[in-house]
Amino acid sequence: MKAQLLEILRLKRRPLIVGFLLLLVTIALFVVVDGYQAPRIAAAQTKWSELRRQVALSGRTDLSAVYRQNGIDLETLRGRIHPRRQFPRLLGEILEQAASSGVSRGPISYKPRAIGEEKLLAYGVTMSVSGRYAAIKSFLADLLNSRELVVVEDFSLTNGDFMEEKVTMDLHLTIYLREDA
Repeated sequence: MKAQLLEILRLKRRPLIVGFLLLLVTIALFVVVDGYQAPRIAAAQTKWSELRRQVALSGRTDLSAVYRQNGIDLETLRGRIHPRRQFPRLLGEILEQAASSGVSRGPISYKPRAIGEEKLLAYGVTMSVSGRYAAIKSFLADLLNSRELVVVEDFSLTNGDFMEEKVTMDLHLTIYLREDA
């Protein structure tokens, strides 16, 4: 048995030496990582967490200032919500935007629904417009940049003929209004 082991060592000397050296390198790397780098990594992570916490706290102001600012923002939002009687004017402005963008409109439907205790109405408006893609895009941009409280909920574009530039857009809007007191 001993003779066979010596014969294997003699024949496989180079692969065994390479394997032994790789084992030594692995052990040395483990000692370096575990004994030297691990504590430094832990310290760096702790320092990083502390710096992030300080940055997060530095951006905060006192709660009373935040409360006052939120109240001001809420009043600004309430000021932008028109009374219910303004719905025809707002719808007319949307139709004027469509005409000025060069799109032709299809059928329009709307359905009001009450929202909670805030005495708000949300008019869900569904409409269809068609025209060149650039005109449709211009109309959509005008809607998105409107100062009124009009929210584009959903839209879909269809093109019946890929050789033609005419596009049809089905649009779902929500217009928020106050109930008249």
